[in-house]
Amino acid sequence: MEEIPYRNTKLLIQTIPKGTLLFRLVKQPKDDLRGVPLDDGTRCIIPNYNVFFYPNPFAIKLALSKWLEKEDLGKTIHVYTLSNDVRVIKLLKPSKYSRAHKSTKRTFVKRCSLVPKGCMPNSLKDYDPCLSDTIVKKYPSVVGIIGIPLRDANELKRTLKKTSKKVKSFLKFAEDSIGVKGIPELVLHPLTKRPSSDIIVKDSDTLENNYKLLTKLDLNNEAKMIQFMDKHAKYNAETFFYTYTE
Repeated sequence: MEEIPYRNTKLLIQTIPKGTLLFRLVKQPKDDLRGVPLDDGTRCIIPNYNVFFYPNPFAIKLALSKWLEKEDLGKTIHVYTLSNDVRVIKLLKPSKYSRAHKSTKRTFVKRCSLVPKGCMPNSLKDYDPCLSDTIVKKYPSVVGIIGIPLRDANELKRTLKKTSKKVKSFLKFAEDSIGVKGIPELVLHPLTKRPSSDIIVKDSDTLENNYKLLTKLDLNNEAKMIQFMDKHAKYNAETFFYTYTE
């Protein structure tokens, strides 16, 4: 597996291949592709602009059940496919690092509340992982991370008890260096090359995105989700994600 140097250590790089399926519950999907809207009609994309994806639609409802109503995420799962291969930092075994390292000083992954919010209208969330300035500037082609969010893993453990065998068959668990087991989450920058400074996006601008919209699924229609996965998803054991098949 590819490695990149960082200070006195090395970080594992995972390549997620073109055509990989990505599932996301979101009310404003345009934000995922073109950035957050600003008062003047433009949009903002910062170096640490993160979009979060799960490998299957079921994990969203199971892992996020506590927060679905509180955060008003809507009822529509947007299904994307990767437009190209992407290189991300692996925070799963055999890496010695995990998402928990965002709480460690002087490391490559940080709490997003500690990185500059730039042109974003609001501060970034404390529990989300962001990359250090060093990684952003030195490795612009490294466009994300793959790891296990602890709070999602704990919620999944609770909700899994009421899940059917069929749905469970789509839930492929990974483990990180501190023993957290769960469904990996892929955190991606929208653009194929991560910028080193803020980008103000105008309506007329053409962007090169890492992913494109394939279809939409109803969060509460489990039968349709199963039908989609049976017909269009082929599991990739190297990534814990699924590849789209027609």
